[in-house]
Amino acid sequence: MKYTHGRRLSKNTVEAVRFVAKVGAMSRETWYELFAQGTLRWRQMQLQHLIDRRIFKRHTSKHGHNAVVIDTFGVELIKEMKWQHVHSIYPHFIEHDETVGTGLWKLEKAGICQKWITESEMKIQKSASFRLEVQEGGFKYPDAVFKLQGNLNTPIVAVEYERTAKTNWRYNKAIRAYSEAYDFGFVFFVVENNAIEKTIQRAMKYIGDGRLNSRIGFISIEDWKMNPASAELRGLKMCQSLKELSSKI
Repeated sequence: MKYTHGRRLSKNTVEAVRFVAKVGAMSRETWYELFAQGTLRWRQMQLQHLIDRRIFKRHTSKHGHNAVVIDTFGVELIKEMKWQHVHSIYPHFIEHDETVGTGLWKLEKAGICQKWITESEMKIQKSASFRLEVQEGGFKYPDAVFKLQGNLNTPIVAVEYERTAKTNWRYNKAIRAYSEAYDFGFVFFVVENNAIEKTIQRAMKYIGDGRLNSRIGFISIEDWKMNPASAELRGLKMCQSLKELSSKI
C-alpha cells in the first residue's frame, strides 16, 4: 500500500486503518498505545501526518474531538485491500466499542484469535450467522465475536462488554438468547464491576440451562485492558485465562 506520491505506508499505519475500518473510530490514546512509536511528540506528529494525508480525519462531532475516523484516502486504501469499513460511530459509543476492539486486536497479536468481527461489522454485513433471537421479537448481535486460533473446528467466542448494569429482565433475555444459540462455543462477559457479574450469574440461574456453566466466563475490565490474553477468566472450570483456553482447544 502506498501514498499517492509513491511512498509506501508503514505497517503500523496499515494496521491502524484496518482497526478503524473494523471499529468505526480510534482515539488518540489507542493510536499512542497500539500503533505509534517514539516520543509523545513524535507520536502526535505521526497522527497529524495521517490526517494531513487524508487517511484519517477528526471526528465530526465536537464530543468526539479526541478521535479520528476514516477520510477519503483511507477509504481508497480500504478498497484496495478489499476490506469493508463500518460507519463512523457516535461519540458516546467510542469508549465501549474501542475497548472491545483494542482487546481483540491484542488477542490477535498474541496469537490467540485468528479472526475477529465487531458488532458494527456484523450489522453492515447483515450477518445471519451470529444473530441472537431475543425473546418477544427482534434480534441482537454480540459486541464482537472471534475465532480461537487453531483449525476449522475451533470454537467461536462471543464477547459482551458490560459498562453499566442493566435490568434483570434485560439480562434474562440475553442469557436465554445465548442458551438457544448454537453458533458460540463460549460467551465472555467483560464486566465493569462485581455487581454486574453477579446480576448476570443470577440470570444464568433463572434460565436454568446447565450447559451455560461451561460456556460463560467473566473478565474484569481492568484485566481486559491490561492484557486480555492472561486476564483472569472466572466461571470456567477448564481454564483460568484465554491463553490457557487457547492451548487446550
